[in-house]
This record gives sequence, C-alpha cells and structure tokens, in this order.
Amino acid sequence: MVSKKIMISWLILNFLIFWFVGLTSSGYSLKGYLPGESSLVDRYTPLIYTSPGDKPEGILYMVDYKGVIYYYIVWEDEYFSNSIIDKLYRFFRGLVYGGATQDVEVVKINPNNGTFYFQTYEHTNVHGKILSNGSCLWMDNGMIVENCTKNGTHIRVYAVTWNHMLSLLPEEETGQTVVPMRHMTPNDYVSLGMFRRTQRTIGGVAVNSLLTALIATIVFNGLAYGAWKKGYLNAKTLKRWFKTISKKIRNVLKRGST
Repeated sequence: MVSKKIMISWLILNFLIFWFVGLTSSGYSLKGYLPGESSLVDRYTPLIYTSPGDKPEGILYMVDYKGVIYYYIVWEDEYFSNSIIDKLYRFFRGLVYGGATQDVEVVKINPNNGTFYFQTYEHTNVHGKILSNGSCLWMDNGMIVENCTKNGTHIRVYAVTWNHMLSLLPEEETGQTVVPMRHMTPNDYVSLGMFRRTQRTIGGVAVNSLLTALIATIVFNGLAYGAWKKGYLNAKTLKRWFKTISKKIRNVLKRGST
C-alpha cells in the first residue's frame, strides 16, 4: 500500500512538471508570452501607409524563441460607413474581444529567412518573401512586387479596407505614417483581448506547449512507475526530486521577473 505522503508528493510533482514544461516551452515568463527581444526589431519594422485621418495609435511587438518578430499595428477602432451596421458591428466585436474595440493587425516577419505574413481583403492570408533586390515574392499567387521594401528589410504595407486589412500593392490616397513602437506587455495582451485575436499565433503556441507538457508528464509517470516497481523509487528519492524540480522552477521564474 502506497503511503499518503508519497501519493501527495507524487501529485505535486506531476503538477510542477506539467506547468514547468508547458510554460518554459511556450516562451512564457513573468513578462508575458513571447517576451523575447531581438536586435533586428527596428531593422524590420513595417512601413505603414494609411488614408488621411486614419493613423494608427502605435505598434506593439513580440519576439518568439526562434527570433520571429510579431508587429501588432493598433488602431483606436474601425468604422463602417453605415452607422447602424457600425453600431451592431461594434457591439459584437466588444463581445468577441472581451470589451476591447481597438483594431489590431499583425505583420509577422522572420528575419532568418526573410519571410513575412499578414492578412488582406476578406481576411485572406498573405505569405511573402523579401528578395535580395528589395522586391517581394507574394508566394500565394507567385507575384513579384517591386519596390515593396525600404533598404531591403522594411516591407511597405497599405491599409486597403475600412477594417484595415493590408496589402503589398500601393493604394491611392494613402501616405506613410510614423507611429511609436514598444514591446507588448502582459497588460496590453489582456486589455486588447490578444488571445482571441491570435488563435493561429500566440494561442497556437500555448496549445502546442500544453501538449508538450502532457507528453512530458506521461513519460515521467511511466519512468517513475517502472522505477517504483523495481524498488528504485522510495520516499527519500521522491523528496529529492521534489526539491530539485522546485529549485529549477524558482530559478526560471526569478530570471523571468528581472
């Protein structure tokens, strides 16, 4: 019969392992999701072109553990031309995004291979690649877009719809706008309802990490059960494991808070 003390320690170890693996593999720290930094953030910041009077509030960025940069362009809101439809649309957006009505569009850039991603008309995905001559390959349709970058790194994106879908192709009556940029904080992430906005990016990272944590926990239990059956696992060993894992978690959290 397994003692109550060993059972409690076993459950605590499972809890610690699951969340430790899940959080660290997702890139999470006390600074929030994807708290990475990159010296290339300023070099690859997209150039934004909008119609007069429709200037964004700013750009928030995050960097994942592979060095991929996510630029989130934030507008105060988005307005439909019909006032009745606009009010209904705003009401439902508030429900979907937890009360947040700001419009957020993402431009994802991978400096490692020059690829990028954003959404255009009807929320269609645009996957592209910056070429060596400063032009861009629009990979979804095989189109080459000339003069789509500045200095071969800053891609030019044009707001082409009322809800700020973007395009590589210049839009009439748009002009370049300069806005402030900073790292996205956990407060920004929550207040903008980012998890619901980014199911294929940040949300996907969280799901994949939880799956990794589940697999790691199952593997741990399998190995520990085998060790227990062969007599290698006892209360003293379990206590030593608990102290070791707790120390590692404290160190990770401490680094994340600095």
